[in-house]
Amino acid sequence: MTLRIGFVGGKALADEVRLLLPAGRKLFVLTEREAVEQVGAGTLGVLIVALEGRCWRKALAQMMNLHSVGEDHPLAVFGLVPRSDPEALVAAFDLGVADCSGLPIEPFELRARLTALIRRREVALLRAASTRAAWRLAIIDPVTRLYNRHHLDSVLPAAIAASRAGDRPLALLMIDLDALKPYNDRWGHAAGDKVLRAVAEQLLANVRSGDTIARVGGDEIAVVMPDTDHETARQVAARLVETVAQTRIGRGSEGPSGVTVSIGLATLGPRDADAEMFLQRADAALYDAKRGGRNRVAEAA
Repeated sequence: MTLRIGFVGGKALADEVRLLLPAGRKLFVLTEREAVEQVGAGTLGVLIVALEGRCWRKALAQMMNLHSVGEDHPLAVFGLVPRSDPEALVAAFDLGVADCSGLPIEPFELRARLTALIRRREVALLRAASTRAAWRLAIIDPVTRLYNRHHLDSVLPAAIAASRAGDRPLALLMIDLDALKPYNDRWGHAAGDKVLRAVAEQLLANVRSGDTIARVGGDEIAVVMPDTDHETARQVAARLVETVAQTRIGRGSEGPSGVTVSIGLATLGPRDADAEMFLQRADAALYDAKRGGRNRVAEAA
């Protein structure tokens, strides 16, 4: 993984530093404003800030600004400070910089320090990427790319607790694909998986980003909707039924024109002692929708 390395300081000094970077690394000379923007966007892995000359205190103010922006992002700040003024070195480390080197530059020292810092950052980012990948494998359903039941079991109790603590509404939809088993029996499970993915895409496109959609198992999907009252949830559920029914999923001229879903709707109430009871109420409503003819919404008692 190659880090994006930024530099704030004079052009002549940037040219010196560029020659001392490890092979294959590029240095991007930035204004303070550009650096703040890129740090805020999380596009920099290392930022070198030069506190040059007698005006190093002004440059230190720049570093303070950049460092505060970088606190919420994976950024390592490297300071270049006047060798003749120990106060500059102390001030830079007080800010929590990852490392420092003196000005004027001593090439062997700067090369060694920058190389070590860049390698540490690259290793850290690789580990972070590996952790994120493992986390996604643990909580993402491989067929639909929705969350899985394990993640739902973490999210729903937390959503219930937040709802009750803030006296805010919480809605839960249980969704089941109608007649998916006969479809699988006729066309095979690969075709059935394609249907599941197509429905998942429609669900993702028609709920808020803050809602949680999880495949519970088989062809059953749950949608956790914080800050959603009963009427709003009913409207959303009706829209999902209509949208999925209009989605064309088939195998050429032989396949069906689309697939439908049945939905059970429940809003959190005093009888819902825990997440399992809340899920059971929504699931019971789902089966009411199935018994009522499918391709519809039923509401929990």
